[in-house]
Amino acid sequence: MTDPSSPIPVRLALLAALPCLVAACTDGPLTTPPPATSEIRTDRTYLRDSLDRYVQIHGINLGGSTKTPFTAPFDGDPEQVYFADLDFTYVDRPFPLEDADHWFGVINDLGFNAVRFILNWEGIEPHAKGEYDTEYLDFIDGMVEAAGRQGIYVLMDMHQDMFSRHLLTRMNEKPYETLADAGITDADVVAASVVTMVPPFTDTMRGDGAPRWAVQAALPHKQMDSPHYGDPHIMGELDMEMVLALVDVIELLTGSEGGELEVPEWASYVLQNLPSEPYGIEETTNMLPWSTWGINNATSLDQEMCWAAFFAGGDVFPTREIDGQNVQDYLQEAYADAWRQVAMRVEDDTHVIGYDLMNEPNGIYIVLTLAAIVAQTGAMDGVEQMLVDLLGDELGATFFTVFAGLNLIPPDNEPETLAAWGLDDADLMAVAGLNLGHDASYLEPFYSRVGKAIQEEDPGAVIWIESSMGLDVVTGGGVGGGVMEFNMVHPEGIDQLVYAPHWYPDIYPMVGLVREPREFDIEEIRYRDYAPQLEDVASRAWYSLGNVPVVFGEFGTYYNFGGIERSIEEDYAVSAHVLDNYYEAFEETFQPRMQWVFTTDNSYEEGDWWNGEDFSVIDPAGDPRGELAFSRPHARALAGKPVETHFFGPLHYFDPDKDTPVPVGEFYVEYESKETDSPTEVFVPEALHYPDGFYVWLSDGRAHYEPETHILYHYPAVDEPGVNHSIRVLPPLEGQVNEGWDYFFRGDQMVDGE
Repeated sequence: MTDPSSPIPVRLALLAALPCLVAACTDGPLTTPPPATSEIRTDRTYLRDSLDRYVQIHGINLGGSTKTPFTAPFDGDPEQVYFADLDFTYVDRPFPLEDADHWFGVINDLGFNAVRFILNWEGIEPHAKGEYDTEYLDFIDGMVEAAGRQGIYVLMDMHQDMFSRHLLTRMNEKPYETLADAGITDADVVAASVVTMVPPFTDTMRGDGAPRWAVQAALPHKQMDSPHYGDPHIMGELDMEMVLALVDVIELLTGSEGGELEVPEWASYVLQNLPSEPYGIEETTNMLPWSTWGINNATSLDQEMCWAAFFAGGDVFPTREIDGQNVQDYLQEAYADAWRQVAMRVEDDTHVIGYDLMNEPNGIYIVLTLAAIVAQTGAMDGVEQMLVDLLGDELGATFFTVFAGLNLIPPDNEPETLAAWGLDDADLMAVAGLNLGHDASYLEPFYSRVGKAIQEEDPGAVIWIESSMGLDVVTGGGVGGGVMEFNMVHPEGIDQLVYAPHWYPDIYPMVGLVREPREFDIEEIRYRDYAPQLEDVASRAWYSLGNVPVVFGEFGTYYNFGGIERSIEEDYAVSAHVLDNYYEAFEETFQPRMQWVFTTDNSYEEGDWWNGEDFSVIDPAGDPRGELAFSRPHARALAGKPVETHFFGPLHYFDPDKDTPVPVGEFYVEYESKETDSPTEVFVPEALHYPDGFYVWLSDGRAHYEPETHILYHYPAVDEPGVNHSIRVLPPLEGQVNEGWDYFFRGDQMVDGE
């Protein structure tokens, strides 16, 4: 045994004279390491592989730009109309197939053992119900196979946000510059917010997911070929009186100082730039360019009518039929069959760990309910009171001012008004029911329908589901960050189920129109304890869905806090600290997770190419950002039930003890009695966190490290009930004498502590 207090270089020099390769330093050759991925099944609250190990998902979403197809970009021409029939494809999203092995290799090297592969309904079924893009389906199949070659698990995810990219609003991306060009010198936040909706337009905020034909089925009253489609609807109806009302509304939204009702300079600018001809609500979309896109779910009637048609068309639009089917059955049947096409392609790929049926389904119907009140009464009486009852006095009054002032609900119940707003065939009494037990009444049977369709093609399929986005998005909790009601049980007929909530506390910009990137300070975030929130979100599934696994399908942070230039200059320090705090909470609760997002075509100017979001863990050059937080040691697979784990990286906050070196780089995992002879796997990113090598302490058994894959294998020896196994990893630390260690690894060299 070498002297544990001797300097590491001296000990490594002894390797030349010591036959200390693994086979020579143990009681015989170790078994061949298992495959990097193997078929996954659910077992109570755990995921288990075919080797009976407990699998821990440390994954990444792939990728952000998949929300948009390859098509002609909007170039800012104010005369350009909305081209719905441009040639487009989702092939090569998120990256070309010929580059797949490279990028999946990068993902593996960063330590991610799984990807949530973003699919797009429009990509699968782009032009008509039942007509599939086989080239895109072939591409999906090829991408899944490439991930398997690199040892990556794949979760198939049918993604959507705001229902469809064909629900959109054109806007000015940089209103301050627009105002400056107009010669307005007092460019305050109020003016900037209003000018976002005034032509000429430079950008578009839109959704993603459903194809155009599905939107038209849900909104048959819309004239989607109108040259005004996508223009802010309020611009087609503004007059002096409405501009004056906007003064109060925008000041309320932005927190600006109010004053006497007068026409400020920015309002004159708005009036001078209104369209030459008015246009009605039926010619465009009922959306605004909210900086937090989820707010559109709670403020856009078009959004909510699409969701009502999709989930509850039989109740809300009982007479709305397409090809002899109610709109609900027409759309859900198409959606389920699109999933069938995917399942038929990948059902033989054992590293596919499941099917995430729908990303962040909407469960907010505030505007549709308010519109129903107006349609029934013909006045605004009761609208404000309902909002106050729902959201509280202050927030309710604010939203009433917004809804009325920005013309987000119909002004009266005249027949021509209701027809223009698409409410003439709605069962207004059924609308109220959407807000009561939505997930149990509508989302749960939808999941059952789609999940059973997938299981018919892939009998071993693991079905992943999410609860709907609720009022916490509006009231400030963020996606998954606040308290939400959970009123759904295990969908009927689903054999294997995983609950996959999303979790985005704190990071989103505040409510407003096209706001600048949020300012954040390291000290503001690093001491927050997020573990109770995680446990609260996860506990909903254990309470209502049965004893099913919980894997957080999305979480993450922006990489442009304070502006992208500042973030680059600070080496993304704020983002890294935010993520490290999140990961420590996941480790404290031993929760599997998949970070958002890995975007290979990330841009400093456009972020992930969807509504200005910039979450990518790699920069435009393909280099990692904030990797000290996410490229961290973790147990990928355990031979026994997980008990405890942590990693104290360089971003961890330490409260040091006198004369005791802080354990920077310490990783620890503990698990119960082994249930398989297959080894435990721990990812150890040596180059990043352990450039001088690392010590390993074992409770029992043997270990082996493969530097090529960064995997430390543990073969526990004790095979008795009630015995826990543990692994501790620590780098050489200045001033610390390490004793009792079992191994020291550096690259392909090893020192045996025995």
